[in-house]
Amino acid sequence: MSTSTIHDLGYKRYAGTRRDAGTRWRVIMRHQIAMAWKTWWRFKAWLGMAVLVSFIAGAVMYIFSNRMFHGMGRVGDAALMVRDVALPQSIAWYCRAAFLCSLTLGATIIAGDVQSGAFTFYFARSVRPRDYVIGKLAGLGAIMAIITLVGPVLLAGLRLGLCSSMSDVIDHLWLLPKAFLVGALATCAYAAVPLGFSALADSRRTALAMWAAYYLVGGTIAIMIGRISHTGWISALDLPTAIEGVTGRLFETPVLGGAVSHVSLAEGVGSLVVQMIAAVTLVWINVDRSQKSGVGGST
Repeated sequence: MSTSTIHDLGYKRYAGTRRDAGTRWRVIMRHQIAMAWKTWWRFKAWLGMAVLVSFIAGAVMYIFSNRMFHGMGRVGDAALMVRDVALPQSIAWYCRAAFLCSLTLGATIIAGDVQSGAFTFYFARSVRPRDYVIGKLAGLGAIMAIITLVGPVLLAGLRLGLCSSMSDVIDHLWLLPKAFLVGALATCAYAAVPLGFSALADSRRTALAMWAAYYLVGGTIAIMIGRISHTGWISALDLPTAIEGVTGRLFETPVLGGAVSHVSLAEGVGSLVVQMIAAVTLVWINVDRSQKSGVGGST
């Protein structure tokens, strides 16, 4: 009579590097960036749009800084004004690229994870809700920073390089911190607010439709009501208007300042900060509730 034989399959304990639990969000961040880079329509196309905006704005600044316009009276003054408004005017186009990127990435991240069952993968490996939220925000923030932060800072550096003297450079050093501030606000807004809408639904299409409706329809309604009532904080509920208002106040440009003159610096910054805090809070509550209710595979 034959007997059963137990074979040793060679199981060994894991002897590799054990990383601290506080670094788990970095893995999620790197995965988010890697997934965004895989296909051209998720991030690369909008990065190309931001690069094109940077080249056009830089070319305008370079052409209208030419000495041939110096001493030409009103024509020369107009050329210098065009050179100086090229940087703040480009912010609106960076925001358009960021919005398009949010349609392919930000507004569908959490809804996509819920729909595909990825929460089971995350939370079955002892990933805490804060690791997930911080990792997703950091990954999306890094992606948006390349679109909305790097370009304005580079254009500010180019503007300093076009100065004719050291005293002119010193007079325009304020461009760098102001460009960084506007770019950072736009980065945080376009990373946090779409992510908040992605936590409101379990379907990619639903989350995407909600974000697009809020941005396009809700923003337009807020602008109309704000202009009719001359109430800046209502108009500032529209993300592009809030960012353009902050840009116009910081750079003191007549073109942007006239277009959104009823939006003050405090109203623009306050609206952006409130919307970002509300979005992050919403993401945190929904992810934590999903993890505790068993959606993530935990009990």
